[in-house]
Amino acid sequence: MTIGKRIKELRKNILKLNQTDFATPLGLNQSTIGGYENDFRNVSDATILAICREYGVSEQWIRTGEGPVFTEAGTFSLDEFARQHNATELELNILKAYFELDPGLRNDLVQHFKDRLSASRRVSVADAEESYKKMISNSAQSMGSSALNTTEGTEQNAKEA
Repeated sequence: MTIGKRIKELRKNILKLNQTDFATPLGLNQSTIGGYENDFRNVSDATILAICREYGVSEQWIRTGEGPVFTEAGTFSLDEFARQHNATELELNILKAYFELDPGLRNDLVQHFKDRLSASRRVSVADAEESYKKMISNSAQSMGSSALNTTEGTEQNAKEA
Protein backbone atom coordinates (compact mmCIF):
# COMPACT_ATOMS: atom_id res chain seq x y z
CA MET A 1 0.00 0.00 0.00
CA THR A 2 1.35 3.49 -0.87
CA ILE A 3 1.63 6.44 1.48
CA GLY A 4 -1.29 8.00 -0.37
CA LYS A 5 -3.45 4.92 0.21
CA ARG A 6 -2.51 4.93 3.90
CA ILE A 7 -3.51 8.59 4.12
CA LYS A 8 -6.87 7.69 2.59
CA GLU A 9 -7.26 4.76 4.99
CA LEU A 10 -6.46 7.00 7.93
CA ARG A 11 -8.73 9.84 6.83
CA LYS A 12 -11.72 7.88 5.62
CA ASN A 13 -11.90 4.64 7.61
CA ILE A 14 -10.08 5.45 10.83
CA LEU A 15 -10.71 9.15 11.48
CA LYS A 16 -13.98 9.25 9.49
CA LEU A 17 -13.18 12.66 7.99
CA ASN A 18 -13.83 14.09 4.57
CA GLN A 19 -10.86 15.43 2.62
CA THR A 20 -11.56 19.07 3.52
CA ASP A 21 -11.86 18.42 7.25
CA PHE A 22 -8.69 16.33 7.17
CA ALA A 23 -6.76 18.93 5.14
CA THR A 24 -7.70 22.12 7.01
CA PRO A 25 -5.70 21.57 10.24
CA LEU A 26 -2.70 20.68 8.09
CA GLY A 27 -2.88 23.97 6.19
CA LEU A 28 -3.70 22.08 2.99
CA ASN A 29 -6.72 22.02 0.71
CA GLN A 30 -9.01 19.20 -0.35
CA SER A 31 -7.51 18.82 -3.82
CA THR A 32 -4.03 18.31 -2.37
CA ILE A 33 -5.29 15.47 -0.18
CA GLY A 34 -7.07 13.99 -3.19
CA GLY A 35 -3.80 14.14 -5.13
CA TYR A 36 -1.98 12.29 -2.35
CA GLU A 37 -4.68 9.65 -1.99
CA ASN A 38 -4.77 8.93 -5.72
CA ASP A 39 -0.95 8.93 -5.95
CA PHE A 40 -0.96 11.91 -8.31
CA ARG A 41 1.21 13.92 -5.90
CA ASN A 42 4.21 12.96 -3.81
CA VAL A 43 3.76 13.51 -0.10
CA SER A 44 6.50 15.75 1.32
CA ASP A 45 8.31 14.97 4.55
CA ALA A 46 6.84 18.15 6.04
CA THR A 47 3.31 16.93 5.24
CA ILE A 48 4.00 13.50 6.71
CA LEU A 49 5.28 15.12 9.90
CA ALA A 50 2.27 17.44 10.02
CA ILE A 51 -0.13 14.47 9.71
CA CYS A 52 1.75 12.62 12.46
CA ARG A 53 1.73 15.68 14.71
CA GLU A 54 -1.88 16.67 14.10
CA TYR A 55 -3.48 13.25 14.26
CA GLY A 56 -1.06 11.38 16.55
CA VAL A 57 -0.11 8.96 13.79
CA SER A 58 3.04 6.87 13.89
CA GLU A 59 5.55 8.11 11.33
CA GLN A 60 6.67 4.53 10.76
CA TRP A 61 3.11 3.47 9.90
CA ILE A 62 2.47 6.35 7.50
CA ARG A 63 5.77 5.75 5.68
CA THR A 64 5.90 1.94 5.64
CA GLY A 65 2.57 0.58 6.86
CA GLU A 66 4.37 -1.23 9.66
CA GLY A 67 3.60 -0.97 13.37
CA PRO A 68 0.63 0.64 15.07
CA VAL A 69 -1.28 3.42 13.30
CA PHE A 70 -1.15 5.75 16.29
CA THR A 71 1.73 6.67 18.55
CA GLU A 72 1.65 5.12 21.97
CA ALA A 73 0.41 7.12 24.92
CA GLY A 74 3.19 8.74 26.87
CA THR A 75 5.23 9.75 23.85
CA PHE A 76 6.61 13.26 23.71
CA SER A 77 4.49 15.92 22.01
CA LEU A 78 6.27 19.15 21.13
CA ASP A 79 2.93 20.94 20.80
CA GLU A 80 1.85 19.86 24.26
CA PHE A 81 5.23 20.65 25.81
CA ALA A 82 5.24 24.13 24.28
CA ARG A 83 1.70 24.83 25.47
CA GLN A 84 2.56 23.67 28.99
CA HIS A 85 5.38 26.20 28.97
CA ASN A 86 3.17 29.04 27.67
CA ALA A 87 4.83 29.21 24.26
CA THR A 88 3.27 31.64 21.85
CA GLU A 89 1.98 30.44 18.52
CA LEU A 90 5.01 32.09 16.88
CA GLU A 91 7.41 30.24 19.19
CA LEU A 92 5.68 26.95 18.43
CA ASN A 93 5.86 27.63 14.68
CA ILE A 94 9.56 28.47 14.98
CA LEU A 95 10.20 25.16 16.76
CA LYS A 96 8.21 23.24 14.15
CA ALA A 97 10.01 24.99 11.31
CA TYR A 98 13.36 24.13 12.90
CA PHE A 99 12.52 20.43 13.09
CA GLU A 100 11.33 20.45 9.49
CA LEU A 101 14.78 21.62 8.32
CA ASP A 102 17.21 19.24 6.67
CA PRO A 103 19.14 17.43 9.45
CA GLY A 104 22.46 18.68 8.06
CA LEU A 105 21.29 22.28 8.22
CA ARG A 106 19.98 21.74 11.76
CA ASN A 107 23.40 20.38 12.73
CA ASP A 108 25.09 23.46 11.23
CA LEU A 109 22.75 25.77 13.15
CA VAL A 110 23.38 23.96 16.43
CA GLN A 111 27.13 24.17 15.86
CA HIS A 112 26.86 27.89 15.06
CA PHE A 113 25.05 28.59 18.32
CA LYS A 114 27.44 26.39 20.30
CA ASP A 115 30.37 28.35 18.88
CA ARG A 116 28.74 31.70 19.62
CA LEU A 117 27.79 30.73 23.16
CA SER A 118 31.19 29.29 24.01
CA ALA A 119 32.89 32.39 22.55
CA SER A 120 30.80 34.63 24.81
CA ARG A 121 31.95 32.63 27.83
CA ARG A 122 35.67 33.12 27.08
CA VAL A 123 35.88 36.37 29.02
CA SER A 124 38.58 36.18 31.70
CA VAL A 125 37.95 37.16 35.29
CA ALA A 126 40.42 40.02 34.91
CA ASP A 127 38.56 41.31 31.81
CA ALA A 128 35.24 41.04 33.61
CA GLU A 129 36.61 42.94 36.63
CA GLU A 130 38.09 45.66 34.42
CA SER A 131 34.83 46.02 32.53
CA TYR A 132 32.92 46.27 35.82
CA LYS A 133 35.33 48.91 37.19
CA LYS A 134 34.94 51.00 34.02
CA MET A 135 31.16 50.74 34.23
CA ILE A 136 31.16 51.84 37.89
CA SER A 137 33.62 54.65 37.17
CA ASN A 138 31.57 55.94 34.25
CA SER A 139 28.42 55.71 36.33
CA ALA A 140 30.05 57.63 39.20
CA GLN A 141 31.38 60.30 36.85
CA SER A 142 27.97 60.68 35.31
CA MET A 143 26.35 60.97 38.73
CA GLY A 144 29.03 63.45 39.87
CA SER A 145 28.52 65.55 36.78
CA SER A 146 24.77 65.64 37.40
CA ALA A 147 25.32 66.58 41.04
CA LEU A 148 27.83 69.25 40.04
CA ASN A 149 25.41 70.71 37.50
CA THR A 150 22.68 70.78 40.11
CA THR A 151 24.99 72.46 42.65
CA GLU A 152 26.27 74.98 40.10
CA GLY A 153 22.70 75.78 39.13
CA THR A 154 21.78 76.38 42.75
CA GLU A 155 24.82 78.65 43.32
CA GLN A 156 24.00 80.60 40.15
CA ASN A 157 20.40 81.05 41.27
CA ALA A 158 21.61 82.29 44.70
CA LYS A 159 23.93 84.89 43.08
CA GLU A 160 21.12 86.17 40.84
CA ALA A 161 18.77 86.60 43.79
